Amino acid sequence: MSDPILLNVFNVDAALAVGRAKGLFAAAGLEVEVLVTPNSTDQMRGLGKGSWPIVSTAFDNVLGWSGREGAEIVAIAQVAQGVLLPMHVRPEIKNWNDLRGKKFAVDAVDTAYALVLRRIVLEHDLIMDRGDYELVPLGSTGHRLDSMARGETFAGILNPPWDAKAAAANMVRFADHREVLPNYPGGVFGVNRAWAIAHREILVKYLRIWNQALRWCHEEKNRDEAIKAVAEAEQIDEKAAGNRLRQLPASGELNLTGLQCVLDLRVQFNLTPPMGKDLDQYYDESFYREASN
Repeated sequence: MSDPILLNVFNVDAALAVGRAKGLFAAAGLEVEVLVTPNSTDQMRGLGKGSWPIVSTAFDNVLGWSGREGAEIVAIAQVAQGVLLPMHVRPEIKNWNDLRGKKFAVDAVDTAYALVLRRIVLEHDLIMDRGDYELVPLGSTGHRLDSMARGETFAGILNPPWDAKAAAANMVRFADHREVLPNYPGGVFGVNRAWAIAHREILVKYLRIWNQALRWCHEEKNRDEAIKAVAEAEQIDEKAAGNRLRQLPASGELNLTGLQCVLDLRVQFNLTPPMGKDLDQYYDESFYREASN
């Protein structure tokens, strides 16, 4: 009998896709199911309530939701690197001043890429608290692009693969996070700490197999097979699959410098997390370390 485990994600990372496609989880007696979330609020609230035990998410969501509704949420492994967060605008926006008084499309107004967007436009003297613009919570990237295409909102973070769809819809790439946040990290695996402690064996088993798939993906001889496996499993073209592969971190070790950058950004905008300013409260490396041994 397999041990079932449900992951809630925005996108399936290449190692997870390969691990499932090649039967690595099943061979280890682990039944892995994946649910793609419509937005971070549903994802993190469900994690706290126990609807699913593991999420793949932006670290800012860990910060924003740990202790918010009782559950203590922690990051346990790095699932992505080299994240690109481009800001797009509607074609009638020609300069930064054109964005004054406009509505911006975000997932949720107080988490993750909304704060990245605020930091980008702050560099150009656009300040939300002064009323220079309004954030509109719309959920995942596809919903943000649809809103912009309809002319309801005028700017938003549209990350790959949606950046290509944005270009096809005549949206204009205006800037990206690297100009102001060069250390901003990719996504992480997050868990409810209480669940992780109570189910340490199954969590370590999951991370061990995921790590095995990660190492397999990084072997040059496996590159073509990995791209084809991801493309087929996720029903995307091979270019998009190659991008998923490039986003894999060298290992699942947490990028603590990057995580601190995310915490500092939240503190900058007076959104200090419920658990305080100490980064140590928001991650636990012990599970991945055990899985890597």
